[in-house]
Amino acid sequence: MSGARAALSGGGARPRRRSTLPGGESEEQDMTPMMNILIILISFLVTMVVFTHISVVKFSLPPNGGGNAEGNGIFTAAEKEQKDLTVLVSESGYQVMADGQTYPPRPKKAEGYDIRGLAGDLQEVKKIMPFNESVVLLIDSAVIYQDVITTMDVCRENRFAKVLLSGGLAE
Repeated sequence: MSGARAALSGGGARPRRRSTLPGGESEEQDMTPMMNILIILISFLVTMVVFTHISVVKFSLPPNGGGNAEGNGIFTAAEKEQKDLTVLVSESGYQVMADGQTYPPRPKKAEGYDIRGLAGDLQEVKKIMPFNESVVLLIDSAVIYQDVITTMDVCRENRFAKVLLSGGLAE
């Protein structure tokens, strides 16, 4: 009888397991569906790695107190030359403030923020302060994340490599 079962099952090509029934009889369990599920699951997990992309945006927060990053109160010549540059990002638009000078506001239009206007203002600031590499983004809490990332990209494209974030405008 076992020879007939082997011939019907294709010569043992599929993995099968025997279990004994209460009456002493044995029954073969078909493990093929379980193996199929595992193969599909593994291939699904491997392909998900290809479709999952994680991007990292580097930014830093403004320093907590006066002085340089080490906190020893000693400044280098380059640190003394750094001027304040702040970009105000609110629901109504952009405004650039550089070393006491306030540029005209760039109102938000129906199609979105005035990216070109901001880039032009940052280029003007770069001509005045070519040594400056940092900009502080003062962000209103109502501004969406994508607009913050876009603003950071515009700052980096205009050679302001150090983008500092500050949130919560005082009303």
